[in-house]
Amino acid sequence: MTPACCSLAIRRWIGCLIALCAALVVTAFTPQAKAQASTMYLDRLEIGGAPEDGFAVWRPRPGEKTRFYGQFALGYTLHELRGDVISQDPNRKMVNAVDHRLINYLSAGVEILNRVSIGLTMPIVWYGAGGNARQDPNNTGSRALDMNHTVPSDLRLDGRVRLFSDRSNSFHLGIAGAVYIPSGDKISWTTDDRARTALRLTTELDLKSIIVALNTGLMFRPDRSVFALATGNEWFWAAGLYVPLRDGKMRIGAEIFGSTGISSATNGYKEKVSTTFTKYNTPLEWLAQVRIALDKEKAAWLGAGAGTRMDLGYGAPDLRVLASLGYQFSLKDTDPNAPGRRYEFNRELEPKSVDTDKDGIPDDLDLCPTVPEDKQPPDASDGCPAPQDRDHDGIPDESDKCPDQPEDKDGIDDLDGCPEDDFDVDGIPDATDACPREPGKPNPDPKKNGCPEFIRHIEGSTEIQILKKVEFATGSAVLLPTSFPILDEVMNLMKANKDIARVSVEGHTDSRGNHEMNMKLSDDRAASVVRYLVGKGIAAGRLESHGYGPDKPIDTNDTDAGRQKNRRVEFHIKQ
Repeated sequence: MTPACCSLAIRRWIGCLIALCAALVVTAFTPQAKAQASTMYLDRLEIGGAPEDGFAVWRPRPGEKTRFYGQFALGYTLHELRGDVISQDPNRKMVNAVDHRLINYLSAGVEILNRVSIGLTMPIVWYGAGGNARQDPNNTGSRALDMNHTVPSDLRLDGRVRLFSDRSNSFHLGIAGAVYIPSGDKISWTTDDRARTALRLTTELDLKSIIVALNTGLMFRPDRSVFALATGNEWFWAAGLYVPLRDGKMRIGAEIFGSTGISSATNGYKEKVSTTFTKYNTPLEWLAQVRIALDKEKAAWLGAGAGTRMDLGYGAPDLRVLASLGYQFSLKDTDPNAPGRRYEFNRELEPKSVDTDKDGIPDDLDLCPTVPEDKQPPDASDGCPAPQDRDHDGIPDESDKCPDQPEDKDGIDDLDGCPEDDFDVDGIPDATDACPREPGKPNPDPKKNGCPEFIRHIEGSTEIQILKKVEFATGSAVLLPTSFPILDEVMNLMKANKDIARVSVEGHTDSRGNHEMNMKLSDDRAASVVRYLVGKGIAAGRLESHGYGPDKPIDTNDTDAGRQKNRRVEFHIKQ
């Protein structure tokens, strides 16, 4: 099976799975009415579901391209609601109201243009079991709690917006809102029997080797009570620490999440009680997890996690175990199947049609009426033979700059038809060159062999990163000799990559001194760099210079270290 077919099969599988579960919710999970007391929504895990999310932490970064996603997660909880939580009295003994639950979380959604996402999550309790908890018979209003075993939970519709990302793309801030539709079973701990809403702030700091994400927000829910336990509006929080491994194909991490009440409520004994940071209204859990990409495009993933409660709060189980399987795809990566034969000539039905080359396609439909069709790809029914390809590299000779040498498909100019042994002409073969598009020097480290020492340019990026500052004489635009090796590497990069048509050289200063003077100094320094590069053989039409003075700082101007960072020259690819 080809990768495209495999990808399509996974998408269809996820779609069928979600449709099947939705049908089960509608047709199979209508609980039988019982003379029971209403319960409340119990599950403390607000599962993320989006491709980059943790289990309990929502990350504020949607995909760079519009993409659709789906996730199937399965969780088990042990002693999710203990008897001491609902009795809150050592003299009033109760069995655990919820001992075991097997919960399935179905999530699907779309992320749009690296800014907005919309998601839908449907939790389903496949199996729930607990004791038949009753109040002391001497208390009036005795009630039984006997749940249905298989029930739906409240449907969650959420929307997210990325509000801000810094220039280095390391800090991100977002906001999310959610509406919970009361689709659960009111006697089985899966609903508050009324709609709930939540507002969440999401933040993230991505330091490449480690990622820290924080969530906090408010849950607006109706007051509910069962025996001594009362719940209402809540403040919730979640924090995650993640370590990407194997070039992002694997991620390990740990999360802590919890909540507390922010109001007073009346419990089942008609007592007015506070819910703010009280022992039984402040659940807290930790969760360790691992996530692994299942394909080289990192479109499919498998996750697993486990954790326990850290206090006595309601809904925090003695053990929580989770597993997830997800997949995401964009519209652009769809590979449609080739169409079938469009036309087949039948002389008996069309005796007057002319077919000069006798290839079964009449001349009025034949794009090459005098040359027989060879029935070969890319089009076996247009009447023309496949273009000649002497070296069988998939590039027709008419477009192949090296028709007798097959293209090596090494990711470097793979459409010109010529193999590239040393694309950047730095004397290091592409096979062992860690930076085949950036001229560099030999290095015993395979990861640095053939890479420049002072600059980096990631393919597809619009910035040439300068790893060592371009230095000038104090207060002037005169380049210091220490800057020459840096600019020489920029020059070599532009010579090796003719597709870089235009580069903007931009000068910046700190905020000390006169603003007008700083603007002129930064402009002069950028122009000085352009003159150096032109003198080294770069066409003047490929360069432009600009000075921004102190107007675009990347750090504070209140410290020496910050001001030093702000005094810089940047290179941005404009075309």
